[in-house]
Amino acid sequence: MKRRGYLAVGFLTTWNVVLYAVTGGRYIWLEGRVTNGVFRNWLRRFRYRPQRVARPETEQELVELVRSAGEIRVFGAGHSFNTGIATSGMLISLDRYCGVVAKDPAKKQVTFKGGTRVREIAKTLLADGLAFAALPSHDAQSIAGILSTDVHGTGRDWGFVSELVVSLKLLDGNGVVHECFPGDELFSAAIGGIGAVGIIIEVTVQAVDRFNVEQKVELAELPAVEANLGALLQQHTHLSLYLFPFTDRCQINTWEPTGKKQSFLGNLREFVSISLDALLAAWMAGLMARSGLMPKLSRSAHRLKRGSNLVLESNKAFNRSIYHLHQELEFAIPYEDAMPVARRFLELYESMYSRDLPYTFLEVRFTPAGHERTLIGGGRGRRSVWLDLLSNDSHAFEAYYAEVEKLMREVDARPHLGKYGRSITSADLARTHGASYNRFLDLMAEHDPAGKFSNEFTKRLLQP
Repeated sequence: MKRRGYLAVGFLTTWNVVLYAVTGGRYIWLEGRVTNGVFRNWLRRFRYRPQRVARPETEQELVELVRSAGEIRVFGAGHSFNTGIATSGMLISLDRYCGVVAKDPAKKQVTFKGGTRVREIAKTLLADGLAFAALPSHDAQSIAGILSTDVHGTGRDWGFVSELVVSLKLLDGNGVVHECFPGDELFSAAIGGIGAVGIIIEVTVQAVDRFNVEQKVELAELPAVEANLGALLQQHTHLSLYLFPFTDRCQINTWEPTGKKQSFLGNLREFVSISLDALLAAWMAGLMARSGLMPKLSRSAHRLKRGSNLVLESNKAFNRSIYHLHQELEFAIPYEDAMPVARRFLELYESMYSRDLPYTFLEVRFTPAGHERTLIGGGRGRRSVWLDLLSNDSHAFEAYYAEVEKLMREVDARPHLGKYGRSITSADLARTHGASYNRFLDLMAEHDPAGKFSNEFTKRLLQP
């Protein structure tokens, strides 16, 4: 794998922030795209030249492509940390298959084409006085992409974008378009199914009246947070934690729907805050890790960080557009094991720490029980805690992640299939999902009998 150093992470993160700022938020360099026939994922971690790149604009074009092609993979934003988009055959971009299909103002429902980015969906809904009830953190992804990996947010009562879906259209490997609804097996196979049963080409979402969110960032001592975690989750509609190595300081992030007015220059202040976090993670935290001084400086450095309190439009609070050059390995564990297991992964990092290991921190998010809209998504069925290990994309992060994947198997963890996962196999998914995994394989065989949507990544996960 391509090897990057501390300076590369710093300069490339800075370049991404600058381009986003000077274009008024219209261009993000860290985004997957095809240039001159060559695909690069958002991290520029891998590149390849597929046999053919197709950019369909209509449903009929998509159907004809699937019926005539051999191996196919599809991408929206290319915002994945693995090789799920790689193909030796045809690569389909959904960037031109986007926009509104229909609106039902009375029901507050809007239907979008699969390639529509989350940020564009949010703008469309806002123009009609509507919004998503909640959202995950990245706004660059396509609606088809976030459903195909069953992307989640964090909340006491809400967890997954798929819970806001009224219906979807799926184009399977036979070239047949299916209209699917929650409760249908094919719907559950499409949600979190990494495109293995078909392409999500259309999605109808349930919106709510637009609203503001009060977003707070506070610093606290981890032992106190552990002791009061249940109460914190009851007090806040949406809550996540940032845990840092070599310190008991942690960051509490909360989002509460509110009737308060939006903060003065709130969007600008949020942009500055997000950009500063990205630059500090790339430059300052990276320097601490590279110099070998993290054990000595971590607690002092995290004491310098200050909290914030902003009231923003809901999508601006839930969504973020700036990210530094980083890797992510994420998985879901049972809620009951939350903090002891989180500490084990931080302790693993601390035990392996050397000047070669990049800066890493742990984000902890929460989703409620009862999620039955997926067959192989990590949050299926049970109340879950999501542990997301974010490492600067430099040096030996692979060594740490390899050990993390071994530990995952000891703690009943289910992987997020849109994130890094080099050693995750079909045996792991069969162990963690049981009968629902086997049913998924049956549906895959029925709806893609020729294996058109398969590649090395899906074969590793979905071939027993």
